[in-house]
Amino acid sequence: MLSLTVGGATSAAWALDERLAGEVVSGIFTKKGIVSAEIRASLRNGSQQVLASRHLKQSRHDGLTNWVAHTFFSDMERVSRSLMVSEAEQQIEVGVLVIGFSPHYSASSFIETASTTLIISLVKALLMGLILFIIAQWIVTTPISRAAAAIEQIKPEALNSGDYAIPIPDLHKTDEFGQLLRRTNQLLDRLKDSQIELSLLATRDPLTGLANRNLIQENLHNMLANARRSSKLLAVIFIDLDRFKFINDSLGHDIGDKLLIQVANSLSEQIREQDVVGRLGGDEFLVIMPTKGVNDVVIMARRIIQALSAPLSIDDREIRTNGSLGIALFPNDGEDADTLMRCADLAMYRAKNDKSTQWHLFSEDMRLSLEEGMALESALSGAIGRKEFELYLQPKFNSDGLNLAACECLLRWQHQGEWISPSRFIEVAESTGLIYEIGDWVLNEACQIIRNWGERAVPISINVSGHQLADEKFVERVLEIVRLNDIRPGLIEFEITETMLMHDLDLSFKQLSILRNEGFSISIDDFGTGYSSLSYLTRLPIDALKIDGSFVSGAQHSPIVLSTIIALGKALTIHVIAEGVETEQQRDTLVNQGCDMLQGYFLGRPMPVQQFEEKLFEPADSNPMSILKEVQQ
Repeated sequence: MLSLTVGGATSAAWALDERLAGEVVSGIFTKKGIVSAEIRASLRNGSQQVLASRHLKQSRHDGLTNWVAHTFFSDMERVSRSLMVSEAEQQIEVGVLVIGFSPHYSASSFIETASTTLIISLVKALLMGLILFIIAQWIVTTPISRAAAAIEQIKPEALNSGDYAIPIPDLHKTDEFGQLLRRTNQLLDRLKDSQIELSLLATRDPLTGLANRNLIQENLHNMLANARRSSKLLAVIFIDLDRFKFINDSLGHDIGDKLLIQVANSLSEQIREQDVVGRLGGDEFLVIMPTKGVNDVVIMARRIIQALSAPLSIDDREIRTNGSLGIALFPNDGEDADTLMRCADLAMYRAKNDKSTQWHLFSEDMRLSLEEGMALESALSGAIGRKEFELYLQPKFNSDGLNLAACECLLRWQHQGEWISPSRFIEVAESTGLIYEIGDWVLNEACQIIRNWGERAVPISINVSGHQLADEKFVERVLEIVRLNDIRPGLIEFEITETMLMHDLDLSFKQLSILRNEGFSISIDDFGTGYSSLSYLTRLPIDALKIDGSFVSGAQHSPIVLSTIIALGKALTIHVIAEGVETEQQRDTLVNQGCDMLQGYFLGRPMPVQQFEEKLFEPADSNPMSILKEVQQ
């Protein structure tokens, strides 16, 4: 701007023309931001003459404008320019032009320009961001959202029932996101395969490939529903192989497994397309068949028996087996899966015990037996709480002098006024697992009896079932009960039958060794009815052999057998006890042969604890024969 006004200002200063100087100053004020202008002429005496001068009053401004003006534009408030002319090739100063600028105007212009620039930049940034957002939405967000939605639809527990592959967008088929989705689909495929395998494991028998118990029950439920809708019969055939345990134990488990596989294949060949066959476990199989009548079921049963009786070739061996079949019909024998399977199971056991046939239809008498068994099971579960159990004691006498030596406790159960035989409820207790609770109750009661006897205490023998002996916590519970009752272990004797003892010899040896080391006595009950060998007898931690009553007074009575067992006991330095002594002659024979201890009805029947104490601890005459007569009464 100075360049445009310098010429006029120089002319005015050279000519000392105030009018021209005023016009120049007025022209300067046509520009914005000018607040003052002055033209001064330089005189020859060195002084200056003001030719024209003008000043504007500045308005008030806001704080931001003031701050910007003083911060950035304070050094631009006043600008001066010397006015020069050429004379004799010399530059002579003829005056000075002084212009005052408003820093607030510059600040306002700056703020306006900066604001406009900022707004434009923001708009550009927003537009760019929107464009980038749209691109990102199209390229990244939308594919991810669709993939996430597809993943949300996946049901991990039901992968094998549908196609859950995540679609890969065309835009991402070759990039990292597409690779991620491909890897995810591969993982889903492997998971699907694993679920199929798990489903097979959960529903198929791993050995034979047949339906397992779970799938059998599921199929039976479905087939029962169809039979109800169509009002048709449905047969359930329970199959149990004969001699399988013998084959498995004698020839080995590999042979047994191969036998089961061949039996499964044979059964699969016999059934129709609409039938179902499965393995329940062990050597038990089940066939479910829709039928029009009993005759069709009987024909199927005979076909199965014929197939099972055919010789099998396994590892160059010819092996023969057979089967026992039980048949239950819907709706005649039951209307639900559990009832039908239990009925067929009962019918199978009837067939196994009936030598005249290999199959049996379920009958009403079996139903009564089933209902009785279920009622017995229900009653037994609460017998301890209702205090229905009672211990009876049967005395044992030394053969030398017939003094009271010990006693055996026998469990009695009175339910609703009726005495129920142990032969009926012990098997139920074992099959339901109640035997452990009952066994603990018997031991605890025996300990309390011994504690109440004090110094008069004689050893009490307690029968132990095979289920108890096979329980790994049996010894732990015995020691805990005896400890809590503060009883000397030597006053407790455990009786284990020979058959149960030999069922799992290693476990029996381990359990009994611990008990004997703790001070308990061990005796083999019903000796002579099992299959123990002399080598086992020398190893087992036992204190006594208890001759089975059948050798003393039963059908197998034989003095030679008795003398042999007694001699065996003496050779092994263990006591021999004879049970089942029912006559004076039997007593005398056993005494003469050197039997250590006698037990039987002739010497004393099982009796309640109070009666036992009255007859054996508080007799009027302490003579052993008088005590014996008292007990025999």
